[in-house]
Amino acid sequence: MLHKIYSGVIVLFAALVLYSVFIFDRDRGELEWRQAQAEKTIELVYTDFENWTSYNIGKEGSEWTSTTNDPILIGPSMESSQAKQTYLGIELSINSGREVQVFWRGAGESFSEAKSKVFSGKSIETVVDGDVEQIRIDPAMKPGVNFVVQKVRIVKYR
Repeated sequence: MLHKIYSGVIVLFAALVLYSVFIFDRDRGELEWRQAQAEKTIELVYTDFENWTSYNIGKEGSEWTSTTNDPILIGPSMESSQAKQTYLGIELSINSGREVQVFWRGAGESFSEAKSKVFSGKSIETVVDGDVEQIRIDPAMKPGVNFVVQKVRIVKYR
């Protein structure tokens, strides 16, 4: 009986791993396809985050630490380019709780759950519809999480 349970758990785990790999590859392929089909209008690369606004975050050198369960890092406003879609790429290292929520907003909008996505891992890539004016990174869901944002790349497409 115990052997059947272990076998079922192993099969379920293998199916979940294969499903995750399939979804990741599908998302990556769609991302590359969408970029190839569009005209690039603006590309911004941030490696210095001194002019970004932070809330509930302490900083020592290049390392940030969440001080509450709602740390927020907001990028500067970007110029409008009437983009039809915007690529967001974020590279970071984080010591625990690897869930990172990224928000985006267009001109005249507020940040909202509807225009956000939760990611796991150190490298975040997504393409969102519309012209993004500003992004917000919530790098942790608890206090005491150390993280370093290495690079944020934003590309707008028509």
